[in-house]
Amino acid sequence: MDSIVYFYMLIDDALMPLFRYPDNPLSGYYLGTFVLALASVIIGEYSMAIALRLNRDMIGNDNSRMNHFHDLSVKALNAGDKAAFTACNSFANEAYGKNFFNHIALSAASLWPLLIALGWMQYRFAGIEINLPFTSDFFSLGYLSSFIMCYVFARFVTGKFKRSFFWMERS
Repeated sequence: MDSIVYFYMLIDDALMPLFRYPDNPLSGYYLGTFVLALASVIIGEYSMAIALRLNRDMIGNDNSRMNHFHDLSVKALNAGDKAAFTACNSFANEAYGKNFFNHIALSAASLWPLLIALGWMQYRFAGIEINLPFTSDFFSLGYLSSFIMCYVFARFVTGKFKRSFFWMERS
């Protein structure tokens, strides 16, 4: 048996009771999808917090270096030394670029659960169209668009409560 399919079957055993809990299948689908999206958000936030904690010293050094060279470039500009300004500004831009891409990598660390969740959703719900709460002959949702809506809502909900949960603190 393929290891990915086996993994999806393990996830299936854990998640399908949520999808079958309400009597209404559509309500069950949205409940299960929202819980899956919420779990993806929480696991992703934990992953990002762990990555930040492991790289805190490097990120702090990069921030210090960026601020140091920025301050030097401003002092050189105020002193009228164009060569020193150009050199310091070049180092500050390099440090800023490194800092920028480190933060992008940290943000990407929060997305890996999303890929696993979408892989499971494809395994379980590929080819199934989900009806909307209202009738429409022109539009229906697939698993991807319904999951993304639930994921955005889960991000919104966790963002509102982020400061009140100690596990979301990234300091």
